Amino acid sequence: MELLRGPLYYVLILILCSILFWRESPVVVVSLSMMCGGDGIADIMGRRFGIHKIPYNKHKSWVGSISMFIVGFLISIGMLYYFSKFGYFELDRAWTIERVALVAMIATVVESLPTKGGLDDNVSVPLVSMVAAYLSFGFQP
Repeated sequence: MELLRGPLYYVLILILCSILFWRESPVVVVSLSMMCGGDGIADIMGRRFGIHKIPYNKHKSWVGSISMFIVGFLISIGMLYYFSKFGYFELDRAWTIERVALVAMIATVVESLPTKGGLDDNVSVPLVSMVAAYLSFGFQP
């Protein structure tokens, strides 16, 4: 059952993002980039190179969290640039970089928290990213 939960959560989050924001809003781009790129690479890098664990969560590593922040940030910026080039939205470069860095930091902290039977990070990371991006960028239907 554990194996099926991750993909199920991914699909549900994709549907939610599509219904609420689709591609006309940077909110969905950042949220999905943090979930798919950031959280995905955190698991891979953490398992492979995660020797030094985070003090408050021995199941997460510094390298995983740092990888999540960097890759999630870079994919978000890349995807925002891509969508803005096609005219879906206009964003100021410096303003966007600051806000994406803030959202990436918030998502990284949430991903690093211990869950112990709580909300799976496949749900918490994109939902928190969505809320943080919404508060940072505003709703742009």
